[in-house]
Amino acid sequence: MLRLLARIVASWSDDRLERRFGSKLGQRALFAGMARSFVPEAADGFAGELEYELRRPATGAPPARWTIEIAGGRARARRGAAARPRLTVSMELADFLRVATATADPVVLVLSGRASVRGDFGLAARLPEMFGARAA
Repeated sequence: MLRLLARIVASWSDDRLERRFGSKLGQRALFAGMARSFVPEAADGFAGELEYELRRPATGAPPARWTIEIAGGRARARRGAAARPRLTVSMELADFLRVATATADPVVLVLSGRASVRGDFGLAARLPEMFGARAA
């Protein structure tokens, strides 16, 4: 299923991705899947909140904010801003989809100014493995 999604994400324009996955339901499915893929061993004991701010320029909608709360070796996703995020990741929704499907490198996005990270950079480096990606 992830391979099919990766092919779709890689072939669609930013506008098309945003229109298809920009709904509350679409985003809920993305973040619920992310929470389900959490690998506690890769978190190295981390507990706290991660905040994602997803910009949606194609629709002109305000940024969507999502929080993933990690506690007790489990991750839970919820819509809305984090109370005390240890890390905040900000990018366009289309870029988030590309990172989530490993069709874009988050480091390249940050270095090119398409994404920003605030908070614990060591934690940011562990995010792919924490959510099921293989270590490089």
